[in-house]
Amino acid sequence: MGNTNSIPVISQVKSLVQFAGGDSAGALATQEDFAYRNTFPVVSQIASAGYAIGGEMDKARDLQEKFAMDMERVINTIPVAGHIKGGVHYALGQEEEGEEAMKAASRSTGVVLGGIGGFVAGGPPGAVAGGIAGGVVADGIITGSDIVAKGKDGAKPYGYIAVGHEIANAAQGNEKITIEEGFDMALLPVGDGVGGYSGGRLIGKPLGLKPGTVAKITGKEVSVNAVDDVVLKPKSGVVPKQIPPNQLSVLEQQLLDNKANQLNPNHIKSGPGRPAGYKGIASKADLDNHANQLNPNNLAYEQSRIGNIEPINA
Repeated sequence: MGNTNSIPVISQVKSLVQFAGGDSAGALATQEDFAYRNTFPVVSQIASAGYAIGGEMDKARDLQEKFAMDMERVINTIPVAGHIKGGVHYALGQEEEGEEAMKAASRSTGVVLGGIGGFVAGGPPGAVAGGIAGGVVADGIITGSDIVAKGKDGAKPYGYIAVGHEIANAAQGNEKITIEEGFDMALLPVGDGVGGYSGGRLIGKPLGLKPGTVAKITGKEVSVNAVDDVVLKPKSGVVPKQIPPNQLSVLEQQLLDNKANQLNPNHIKSGPGRPAGYKGIASKADLDNHANQLNPNNLAYEQSRIGNIEPINA
């Protein structure tokens, strides 16, 4: 699972790209890896069982050792778990393994945090973009920290920074990028986008974070869930949909609670700075306006209760 040759579908697409690019030998090698040296969970165990049944115990054992190494690399990429694993390696004096785990876990953390931020700002597309951006930022921080700790000569570029170095060297004629390497490079942002989306959906939602937009409500900027739950209309208030109470955001619940208080004649205030009940001067214009504010079908009804809502990114 630690390499693209072991992943179903992706491995086949990779072979197709290699074959289309004229690398038929590479395409065949990729599928041989997928069929006989696959470290993907379950597939690896089935292949090892086949080797064992056929009496090839060395191949069966070798494949499971590779599977264990790939699983170790997967654990390295899990935020928190990878950091703990890295700390254990450092405690045991395994500096190289500890550094590898720390870098991988920190990079994944950047991708997930970027995905959560992007999900809140722009929903699923924002989560994908945020995951990629988080990966870029994390790679820059990791590479920069490595330069500070080891010097420019001893540091190794990481992630997108490493890809950029390889592309630059290839452009200068110092090295050649194979079709296989190019395919793996192209999958880097794809993996980050998937990671960002997963982080936004799986972590953002349980935390109560929902995709939304920034709106201006009575002069203050707040986050409003405009994608799923409400429709914003410039200068005309907010029109909520019918939503189960357990799915309301904190802001939406506060708006509904405040509206209930404003309609309650026994409540002390019916709005910021306004006492409950009608306290007008009883002129015709004032009475007409008060009637409009009490009419749910009039725009003044919502404006008098929630305030004028004007989306910033409408």
